[in-house]
Amino acid sequence: MFDTSLLPAADDSPRCAVHAEEIELRPGGSALFVDEIIVVDVPRPWPKPVWAADGFTAVPEWVMAAGEVGRRVRVLAAVGDERADVAKVVVHRRVAGSGQLERVEHRCTPGLVRDLLSLLLLEGLEASPQTVVDVPVPIAELLICTQGSHDVCCGSRGTAMAGEIEAVRPGVSVRQVSHTGGHRFAPTGITLPDGRMWGQFDLDEMVGILDRAGSPASVAERCRGWIGADGPGQVAEAAVLALVDDWVFDELDRTVEVDAEVGADGDGWRCTVGAGELKWTVGVGLGRSVPSIKCGQLGGGKAKPGTEYVVTSPPQVVGA
Repeated sequence: MFDTSLLPAADDSPRCAVHAEEIELRPGGSALFVDEIIVVDVPRPWPKPVWAADGFTAVPEWVMAAGEVGRRVRVLAAVGDERADVAKVVVHRRVAGSGQLERVEHRCTPGLVRDLLSLLLLEGLEASPQTVVDVPVPIAELLICTQGSHDVCCGSRGTAMAGEIEAVRPGVSVRQVSHTGGHRFAPTGITLPDGRMWGQFDLDEMVGILDRAGSPASVAERCRGWIGADGPGQVAEAAVLALVDDWVFDELDRTVEVDAEVGADGDGWRCTVGAGELKWTVGVGLGRSVPSIKCGQLGGGKAKPGTEYVVTSPPQVVGA
């Protein structure tokens, strides 16, 4: 199942994010694999799960219905301005083959949010042109998980980080959102429009990411993955980003193909990452058998097996 030597001591009850850092668990390959992220203003407090909130219990069914027609969608609740008389539903959509996401903002009265979300999920993203507003696109955008009802690490680390970033980068749109997965990597965030997920970052690292400053290779280990690929593909794509070491990479059209690699253990993948006019092959395999512990419980509580990926062969340009 997992390596029991990586569990906390029986008399220890660490936070899950602290334990992940102690065992040097890296977040690569843990991102969402979706084409649409829909961010919806939902009043707090948020229950666990967030879609148990009054008026929103049908959201999981609507997402499943969208999936049945080939849409990969994740809906996130967001903290809105409860003093305002309008609510926002913001759609971030990736066009097939591209690297970045398009942004469309809808606004309506708070009482109509549920109906608007239903329409977008069941009828399609073009179903409500009358609620689309023409607003300036933020210079940078960060969705950061702060749902303490789901996990205390996101509630504490995520909330603190959101406040710190807002203080030093007032021009950045920082949205506090519900569970994005991977709370053991808190703080966790999604940068837009590049569609990258990040974990275990500090303030300086995230400011550099948002500013597109410094070396991408220096923060590549914080990258949970690009949402246009799955687990092994996310690791491969991040390895190519680190090799190119230029933020311009995120503006290139992108494809990631993942094929099972025949090997002695049968636990590897041969990935092909295309960006612009180049392609790279990257080998990715399984790393340690790691436990995902229960936050704050003695000995880690009833831990679940977790996945760790490693690059087994570095990126090589196809045809080089």
